[in-house]
Amino acid sequence: MRQLPKKKVTKIDPRKELSPYLNHQINQNKTRKKEAKKKVSASLSMLHLERRKSLLKGAGSIIGVSLLAIIGLGYYISPLANVSSVQVKGATDIPAEIVVKNSGIKASDRVLDYKFHQKTISNELAKKYPEVKNVSVDISHLNRVVLNVHEHSTIAYVREGKVYRKILSDGNIGRRKLRWSEIDQSKPLFIGYNQETSFKDDLKLFDSLPADFRDQVKVLSGSTKRKSQIILVMKDGNLVVGNLSTFKEKIKYYNEIRAKAGKNSLIDLEVGAFSRPLTASEKKAYGIS
Repeated sequence: MRQLPKKKVTKIDPRKELSPYLNHQINQNKTRKKEAKKKVSASLSMLHLERRKSLLKGAGSIIGVSLLAIIGLGYYISPLANVSSVQVKGATDIPAEIVVKNSGIKASDRVLDYKFHQKTISNELAKKYPEVKNVSVDISHLNRVVLNVHEHSTIAYVREGKVYRKILSDGNIGRRKLRWSEIDQSKPLFIGYNQETSFKDDLKLFDSLPADFRDQVKVLSGSTKRKSQIILVMKDGNLVVGNLSTFKEKIKYYNEIRAKAGKNSLIDLEVGAFSRPLTASEKKAYGIS
């Protein structure tokens, strides 16, 4: 029997075969570690840089605030902070010198004190003068006080003897006594009111009437026969009589009746709605020519 020849067996060292791969892996790991170290180092550098910037910024803010505080304190305790002058703006009803006098502002005081306490000034002036709605305080040129006076508008005047006082938009009466030459004669006059109750009732009704009708009124008379009665002298020379409780409702008939009545007529809206010519005594009593 013939024997087959023996095959040659090649011995392979697995370590030699794997060494290039292992070396590659080892190199890659080393590279990754180096890159990771670089990233960590870069991150730490950035963190240090950000912290340094933050510290510098914080220090800068503290220094800036401190400097401002020092400058502000230096200004406040220096003569520059004393009131050098007072200017009044917006006051038409009250003379500027009276506003300054009653504001309580003194030359020896600090301007900033009045800026911080402007509400007190406003309340004091409004308490003394009903014409004043409110007052705001500004400071100019370091030590000049500016008082901005806001006044209530005037809706009418009330006659007291030989003088007149303003009826303000909030329903109060102005403090100042005015001569005939000082009033706005296009505004209505409340004349002959001896009782506060009837005056307030007529004023409340007048304020509720349509604006186009109010503009036509020249005089409201307190010389009525009854407490419930209201008498108005119109700018066109007519006399209108009504009842406080129904006048606002009946005023819608006024223009129609006036067109038919003509000049110097009495338009009666108190009971029903009709008109007739005024008598000579009525014209004289209400100053209608």
